Amino acid sequence: MVDLDRYKFGIGFWTGGGVYSIINMLMNYRHGAQSDILLYNYLITGVAVLGLILNIVLLKRADRAKTTKN
Repeated sequence: MVDLDRYKFGIGFWTGGGVYSIINMLMNYRHGAQSDILLYNYLITGVAVLGLILNIVLLKRADRAKTTKN
């Protein structure tokens, strides 16, 4: 039997991590200004926090739907 807890982070998690890493590598490779890199980091952190809030809301909604089904 497959342990489904391993797959809780969806494709969005891995895609987001990959995009974040690639952009950081490119900005460092191009020797981007520190202020640009920090601005990007603040922006991506804000988007990640919004995604976390959305995931929590969706998990609670799915949990509620599962308990009403049983």
